[in-house]
Amino acid sequence: MITLADYIISKNVPLNENPALPVFRGKVGIAQGWISIILNMFLFAIKLFFGVVSNSISLIADAFHTLSDVASSAIVVFGFKMASKPADTEHPFGHGRAETIAGLCIAILIGFAGFEFLKTSIFRLKYIDMIQVNQIILVVVIITMILKEAMARLSYSLGETINSDTLKADAIHHRTDMFSSALVLIAFGGAWVGYPKLDAIMGLGVAGLMLYSGYGVARNAIDDLLGKPVDPKTIYDIKSIAMQVAGILNVHDIVVHSYGAHRFISLHIEIPEGRSPEYMHELADQVEKVLADKMAADVVTHVDPVTVAGEEFDKICKIISANIQAMDIKSNFQDLRIVKNKSIESIFFQIPVSVEFQDKAKFKELCTRGFQQLYPECKVTIEFKSQMTMR
Repeated sequence: MITLADYIISKNVPLNENPALPVFRGKVGIAQGWISIILNMFLFAIKLFFGVVSNSISLIADAFHTLSDVASSAIVVFGFKMASKPADTEHPFGHGRAETIAGLCIAILIGFAGFEFLKTSIFRLKYIDMIQVNQIILVVVIITMILKEAMARLSYSLGETINSDTLKADAIHHRTDMFSSALVLIAFGGAWVGYPKLDAIMGLGVAGLMLYSGYGVARNAIDDLLGKPVDPKTIYDIKSIAMQVAGILNVHDIVVHSYGAHRFISLHIEIPEGRSPEYMHELADQVEKVLADKMAADVVTHVDPVTVAGEEFDKICKIISANIQAMDIKSNFQDLRIVKNKSIESIFFQIPVSVEFQDKAKFKELCTRGFQQLYPECKVTIEFKSQMTMR
């Protein structure tokens, strides 16, 4: 059975195309935003009317929470429209992070509504008004819960499909509204059993839920704006795609910067030393092309010629690996280069470590001692690379 999410994708994305590509994802996000706006306006009018009729602070506050969802969905539409604009002189990397800013605005709206809800509920605890409940109101609340959950699932499904944290944030907003409607039902139950304070108590619960949700959405958006590590699967995909090019020995120092849907990727590729500059340039071009095609990104590649064979190579690798194990370092060495004339004159390699690693001097001392037992005159250079796969 085709779902609404499938229908939106089919109307905005050509068959067999990736919906997450920048050229399509904006259309999907805007379509979801308009659907949310229309449904939220309808629900706001219904909730507000019956909230006033029943004199329920929970239902009235719930109605204005739904109205804030209209604003958040409008922000979704605006954010995707801005993010879809091409790069210009003032924004050479495009406008993709407008989508992330939209997510942050949604978080602020959720937090503001939660704070207002908190104040109103505390006031209601002090000054109790009796809630009038009837079957029509119960039906409205139940219908609201069903529609809001459907909207949340639609937003989240589309957010997963096009890899959009902004749509997932909008889904959280919808689901918070669904939970607040469920708490309204509990408040009505309190009125039926003669405990009207339950209305205000449930209002406090809704406020707490909204504030917590707003914090989560804001944290994700701020992390994206400040730069956080890209997910391990993306790093694995980049490395796997680059390694498909014949002649590549290893891939490391992968850095990913994201501007909304658009990515900029830089990486180092290792190839056997002694190859011509033309050969190295051709390999780099092949890696950049295949990554650009499969990851929809701009790619910059750095070539590292490395030593790959020989008796000395095996001895040096054994010493490095033993010290890595002794120091409990969770990554392997890379970019090994050995300079030899009559004997080994210098050894250079890199090793990725976490930013918290504090034993660089000790590791270098252990490796140098091991090397100089075999090659007393060799110069040892170790470059510690911070693991900085950033978004």
